[in-house]
Amino acid sequence: MVTPSDDNVIYANFGRKVRVEKPEQTRDERAERVERRPAMAPAAELLLEVATSRADRGRLTRGRDYARAGHVLSMDLRNGAVHAQVAGSQNEPFTVAVQLPYRSPDDLSVVSAELARTPNGMRGARKGELSRTVVGALLAEDINDIRVRCDCPDPFAICKHAVAVLEKLAGKIDADPLALFTLRGMDLISLEKAVMVQAKDVSRESEENPELFWAGRELPALPEPRVAPALDDSDLDLLHKAMRAISYTNVDQLRAVSDIEDLYDHLCRGGMLDNES
Repeated sequence: MVTPSDDNVIYANFGRKVRVEKPEQTRDERAERVERRPAMAPAAELLLEVATSRADRGRLTRGRDYARAGHVLSMDLRNGAVHAQVAGSQNEPFTVAVQLPYRSPDDLSVVSAELARTPNGMRGARKGELSRTVVGALLAEDINDIRVRCDCPDPFAICKHAVAVLEKLAGKIDADPLALFTLRGMDLISLEKAVMVQAKDVSRESEENPELFWAGRELPALPEPRVAPALDDSDLDLLHKAMRAISYTNVDQLRAVSDIEDLYDHLCRGGMLDNES
């Protein structure tokens, strides 16, 4: 078959172009396409899910780029809401609002009650280790109850500016778990007092309940004291002063201190070997 050509240019007809339609992807599939990241605190993961469940891949990617590039100019945590300013394509920044569902004081009392019943509840709360019940009370039981609004022209449910704010908010709560309580107007001192009161009620309940009395509850974790060599915590000036009193020269003083340090290291290594054997 001869192919038409002109001036070393070959002309070929590949037929009519046919557009291949890609099947519509579900929310779960969109969520799987987003980049992998280290595990975060449950509350932070819930906020990220708000974005991944409502935004498409393009807005997720651009929103995360906005968050990394510092486009979120400010973020104000209020009681039940977050207001943020995000720099966009216009001269004036856009305003993004994240509105949490309403919680009455009785609704929030569940938080202190749950922490009082949980062994080392307050200790875990400071690390962001919260139960599903506490996270639901502080944020929302259903992510669809969290409303996100932006005054940009994008008509989509979650725009890139909203994604950027949710990313920054999740990162803040993951780094500072107590910020989650700030979102509900709860300060640490008041929360600890409420937990102590609830703990007394739990103790009274154990006394009245024979099963709890005999079975008991999980013991709190043992304290974890800081371990460090004794010489590192000692005052070397006092050691030098003591050696100066029994030394004839500065050289003798320095040798005496050095000998004590060597002796301490030898004893510590010997103790470690005995423990290993």
